[in-house]
Amino acid sequence: MVNGRWYRFSLNICSDLEQLFVYPFKLSHTCFEIKEKRKKEGGKPAGSTKGESSGGKPAGSTKGAGSRKKGSTKGEGSVAEAKLMDVLGLIRIRVRRGIHLAVRDTLSSDPYCVISCSNQKVKTKVVRGNCNPVWNEELTIYIKDFDSPIVLSVFDKDTFTVDDSMGSAQIDIDPLIKCLKLGLQSLPEGTNVERVLPTKENCLAEESFIVWTKGGKMIQDMILKLNDVESGQVQLQIEWIEIPGCKGLRV
Repeated sequence: MVNGRWYRFSLNICSDLEQLFVYPFKLSHTCFEIKEKRKKEGGKPAGSTKGESSGGKPAGSTKGAGSRKKGSTKGEGSVAEAKLMDVLGLIRIRVRRGIHLAVRDTLSSDPYCVISCSNQKVKTKVVRGNCNPVWNEELTIYIKDFDSPIVLSVFDKDTFTVDDSMGSAQIDIDPLIKCLKLGLQSLPEGTNVERVLPTKENCLAEESFIVWTKGGKMIQDMILKLNDVESGQVQLQIEWIEIPGCKGLRV
């Protein structure tokens, strides 16, 4: 009798477990059959409209978007071309190193250079804990007129306060531009075209030379004395870069 009851009890448990585990699979199987049926019938997903293409975009939107894109590209090109026509050329400034810069921290400084002209501003990396930093970086700015001053400023990088000033100096490119306008050609490489002496206006710490280099280019190496600071100089080199389509030096 006990065995009979235990047998019926076991059958009931097995039936309940079968219902529990089979139900999810039946539901999943039913969903799969519905999807397959829709594919065979070629039906569209619910909510799709007549005006939509197979990619889900409204019909005719591709043509309009293409027209707008083409027009905007042409407009942007015209603006860029107009801006380019206002530029005379580029000045490439190779910032070499700092010499005996001022101390702004406890024993040293974390200096970096900023070169600004009109609304342009470019800067070097920060050299940590060194008053004689070596940067060896090339910075480039565009020139729209020769009356806008090019200013080099040195700062000490601080973490929690405003960066401290370590002096500034103006970069005088007039002697280099005058030599370029002479139209010299085929000079021996390394020829000194012009010697520039220090004045109050050019901030030179010592005499500077404009040199003819390989490829018919002219460069000027200079050491600038920083103003409004107890000590400090910066060594750099400048070079004029012509841009096709710009006004150039012939204006």
